[in-house]
Amino acid sequence: TYGQNVEVEYGTARGVDDAETDAVETLGKIAPLDIGPAPSWRNLRVPLDQIPVEANSIRLVVSDYDSKPDQWVAVTPPRVPKTQKLNDVVGSQAPVMLDWAVGLAFPCQRPFDHRVGIAEVPEYRILPDHSGALVTSAWQDHYGGGPLGWIDLLLTAQTIPSYLDNDWARDWGSIEKYTPIDPSAVPAQVDETTVQRSGTWNPGSMTMVF
Repeated sequence: TYGQNVEVEYGTARGVDDAETDAVETLGKIAPLDIGPAPSWRNLRVPLDQIPVEANSIRLVVSDYDSKPDQWVAVTPPRVPKTQKLNDVVGSQAPVMLDWAVGLAFPCQRPFDHRVGIAEVPEYRILPDHSGALVTSAWQDHYGGGPLGWIDLLLTAQTIPSYLDNDWARDWGSIEKYTPIDPSAVPAQVDETTVQRSGTWNPGSMTMVF
């Protein structure tokens, strides 16, 4: 899987609405940071401090030299995201599905709760890096008897673009926002009964089979 070539070309334009090719003076180009995995849809990064301040326009230059049907490349329009800190987006009160591999790294986030045998529905999931997520997802899916077995029945996940501060090239992990599949679904009503028993109470005899 050798992939195709994607570059970001930057320059200066006489006007932002000028679509003529000779209206832009090319200043240079840069290869985006690619944390992988390949092949897959992924978020390529270009730190803005690597583009000259006088540049006011960019374009994506994609080179596909292979005509085979299974060799192709697709891109989405570039964007300049306005980043926020994790605590400002998720906070410490929203229920979060923390993969066991990253639980100690996010002490400010609240793991989703369990009460009277019923699990709280999480609003976010935080995963480790790609190789770690393959392991944690296998342990937590319906085959492994984990919460992903019922989460996937209730919620859809959308990955939020995220970055490790001042380390754009590192695959730190990922964060997903959950959306209910059925927006009209409401939590089940639970009836609780409290019964006191003595320490010697026995609900019935135990039958031993040999």
